[in-house]
Amino acid sequence: MYSSTSASWLSGIVAPLAAKFGSGITITRSGNMVCWGYDGQSAVLEMTADGLLRATFIDSERIDIVSASPAAAAYRTGSVYALNRASCGRMVTDLVDFFSGIREPKFQFVDAFPR
Repeated sequence: MYSSTSASWLSGIVAPLAAKFGSGITITRSGNMVCWGYDGQSAVLEMTADGLLRATFIDSERIDIVSASPAAAAYRTGSVYALNRASCGRMVTDLVDFFSGIREPKFQFVDAFPR
């Protein structure tokens, strides 16, 4: 495991996630993507070519009324996050809000995915 003192500020910024959701919050990483999860919801953050993070917030699975099949709604905020203290603070605020049940108008529906 690699530890960087230059990024130690990040642990303080993500503290509200642990404080609010405790051991229920999860985080995984694969390549240039990080996935935060809580109670069937997730936020997938992908590093773009210009070094910014683009987040897709995915709701927990529900039954789609039209198809009568399980589906998950996906949302975005319309912004990207930079790897700095202020922008990552906004990202954590968005994660807390989404995992707390806030949706539109803060998060815009972008698609639904069958499960």
